[in-house]
Amino acid sequence: MFPILIRTVLIYLVLVVSIRLTGKRQVGEMQLSELITAFLISEVAAAPLSDTDIPLVYAVLPILILACLEIIISFATTKSPLLKRFFEPPPTVLIAKGKLNQHAMRKQRITLDEMISALRLKEVADLSKIRYCFLEHNGQLSSFTAEDGLFLPVVVDGEVHSHFLSILGRDEGWLKARLASDKRNRRALFLMITDGNTVHYIEKEKGT
Repeated sequence: MFPILIRTVLIYLVLVVSIRLTGKRQVGEMQLSELITAFLISEVAAAPLSDTDIPLVYAVLPILILACLEIIISFATTKSPLLKRFFEPPPTVLIAKGKLNQHAMRKQRITLDEMISALRLKEVADLSKIRYCFLEHNGQLSSFTAEDGLFLPVVVDGEVHSHFLSILGRDEGWLKARLASDKRNRRALFLMITDGNTVHYIEKEKGT
């Protein structure tokens, strides 16, 4: 009994440390890589708890490797647009300018009943009042009415998000012209958000 107690406490502490290392998002809305990591960690941790013949190192080492891998992936996605699109694909537009995107709904295998139910849980009762609705990469729905205003990130850490430009009915030609007009260098921007007309900028901190 006592060895099981010790093993349980040790694995619990390792799990706490690994989750703290990978960031607080693990206990909130998970990204794809985080969800996979959490599943794998739970499987790895369960084995030595149920079988005392399995050495603790067989659980501790894989847990730490998975935690380190998640940290590396999280860092890499901030530096590589290609990796970011792979692990964190852009949101799918389900409603644009008040019009349902039925093709996107079929592609994502979302029925109208499911959408209405998910929006109802967010206290959105009237579908006709929604101007934009997105299926985010974590599987959640986000919605905006005409009164909300929709500001989207079109430049993040110096990289252009063409997907969001197209949602707003803009293109990279408009972006270049706007940056030139405002005397801004895209590479020096940490964030640029816009609703297609009004623009807000945040410059990168020096040394980043």
